[in-house]
Amino acid sequence: MNKYEHINQFHDGVRIYKIVQKSLKDESLMGKVDFEERIIYVDPGQDHLEYRKTLLHEIIHIGYDYFGLNNDDNMPIINNEYITTVTANMMQQYWFFNMDLFEFIFSYPK
Repeated sequence: MNKYEHINQFHDGVRIYKIVQKSLKDESLMGKVDFEERIIYVDPGQDHLEYRKTLLHEIIHIGYDYFGLNNDDNMPIINNEYITTVTANMMQQYWFFNMDLFEFIFSYPK
């Protein structure tokens, strides 16, 4: 049973990733992406705010991979304007394909 209720998939515009709530304590992680299996893992042992931040963090990893910024060793020399443009384009695209998930991420519990 999941601690946090939200849609359990993320669409990057081309691929669909499954979102799995799983303890990552043994790996000292709060979240991670398995790009080969297309799974986003998020540790549900976080409070609501941190869980949502971690989920968004992992989605941004997928976005940077999608836009070719996936490997620190191959990272091009980039400037602020470039990374801002990539991030804005990514967030608009991801919001369009994942409105329900982004509603969860940016909501605040009462």
